[in-house]
Amino acid sequence: MSFIPQQALMQAAGYIDTYYSRTLPDQGLRPVLQGEVDCDVCVVGAGLAGINTAYGLSERGQNNLIVIDEHRIGWGASGRNGGFVAKGYSAGEAELAERLGLEPAQRLVALTQQGRQIIRDRITRHQIDCGPLTPGVLTVSWQNRPGVFAAKVEEANRNFSLGLEYWPMEKVRDHCRTERYFDGVFSPHDFQFHSLRYVHGLAQVVEQRGGKIFENSKALAITQEGSFWRVKTPEGSVRARQIVVCCSIYAQGLEPRLERAAFPVQTYVMVTDPLDPVDLAGSINTSHAIYDTRFASDYYRVLPDRRIMWGGRVGLWAPPHNLSALMFRDLLKVYPQLAGKTQPQMAWSGLLCYAPHKMPQIGELAPGYWYNMGFGGHGLVPTTVGGEVVAAALTGTDQNYKLFAPFGLSYAGGRLGRYVAQLVYWGWRGRDILEGLKEARV
Repeated sequence: MSFIPQQALMQAAGYIDTYYSRTLPDQGLRPVLQGEVDCDVCVVGAGLAGINTAYGLSERGQNNLIVIDEHRIGWGASGRNGGFVAKGYSAGEAELAERLGLEPAQRLVALTQQGRQIIRDRITRHQIDCGPLTPGVLTVSWQNRPGVFAAKVEEANRNFSLGLEYWPMEKVRDHCRTERYFDGVFSPHDFQFHSLRYVHGLAQVVEQRGGKIFENSKALAITQEGSFWRVKTPEGSVRARQIVVCCSIYAQGLEPRLERAAFPVQTYVMVTDPLDPVDLAGSINTSHAIYDTRFASDYYRVLPDRRIMWGGRVGLWAPPHNLSALMFRDLLKVYPQLAGKTQPQMAWSGLLCYAPHKMPQIGELAPGYWYNMGFGGHGLVPTTVGGEVVAAALTGTDQNYKLFAPFGLSYAGGRLGRYVAQLVYWGWRGRDILEGLKEARV
C-alpha cells in the first residue's frame, strides 16, 4: 500500500490530508445532485452509517435509493479513525446490563458480534481491498490491580460469550515494552483495517446494484409533501417516500431535534515516520491494535509500513498548531525508548458524534423520517448494526431497531455541546489523575 507524500493531491480530491487519504486509490469524484429526482429512499450522509444503510437496503432488494453528502464518501470520522473493528458500543456491556437488564443487553451486544462478522463477510464477498485484516485488539490497564481485571473478563465472557482472553502483566509487557501497563484483556476476533477503502468498497457495491450516490451535495432542508419527503440541496432536490438522516453533527440547522441530541467530540490521530524493525520490536512488539483502560485513553496500532498510528486527546474547536508534537509526546510517555528513533510525520483531527448515553440513536421522527446516528468512539461495527436494523425496518424484515428505543434523543447541550464535551473530557482526565495518585500510594 503506497504512501503518497503530496498533501495537495488528496486535498484537491476533497479529503483532508490523512494516512487514509494518501493511501486511497484514485476513486474519481461522484456527481453533484442537480435538478429534481425521485426515489423510494433518500439517505442523507455518506459516512459509514449512511453507506451501511444504503448497502443494507440494496441487499434486501431496495435499489431505488439515493445517497447524498456535503463532502466526499467517508469524509468525516468514517475515513479518519483508528481502524479498529471491535464488537460492542461506547457504553460497555456491564453498563448496558445495569441499565436494561441482562437479556436486553445480551441482544444488543450480540448484534455487534454479528456486525463484526458481517464486515468480514462483505470484504470477502466483494473483494474489498482494505487490508491487511490484522487480528486482535488488546486492552491494557494502567493500574496494578491483580485479580480485578481477570474477574471482569470472566464475568464478561460468562454473560456475553465474548471469547476474551485475560493476559497477565508478563504477557502484556512482552507485546508492549513499557512499564506503564500491567495486565490486559485480548479480543482475538476483533481486527484492524483501512476504513476509508472499506467505505468506498461498500459504496461501489451500492452503485452496482442500482443505487445512486451524489457527493458535494449538502442537505439544506427537509420538508414533507403529503406522503413524501423532500430533501433540498444547493442545486437540486430529492423527493422520497422515506428518508434516513445519518449526519447529525455535520448538518447544522438541518434538523434541530437531532442536532440538540448529540454533541461533537473532536479527537486526534498522529502517524510517525517508519521505524526500524529492531526499534519497533523493542517498543510495540505486536501487530495487535491497542488501547488502554483510562477514561481518556490512547489507542494505536502499527501500520503495514511500520509507521505507528497513535490516537487520543479531545479538543474544543480547532486543532492546536503543534498537534503532531503533542501527540508524539503522548507516545513517548508510554514508549520513551522511541525518542530519537522516529518523528511525527502527520496528524489530523476528526469530529465524533456522541450522545449523553454513549449509545447509537436509531428511530423514527415521523412516519418515513428515520435517523441513524451517534456512533462516536466505537463506530466501525455499530454503524454496520445501525445500517442493518434500519434497512430491515424500512423493508419490513424485522423490528430489531426497537432494541435501541431506551437510548433516545435526550438533550446534549445544544449549541453548548462542544463545551459540554470538553468539560466531560476534563472530568475524565481528572479521574485518570486521581486513579494514578491512588495507585502511587498503594
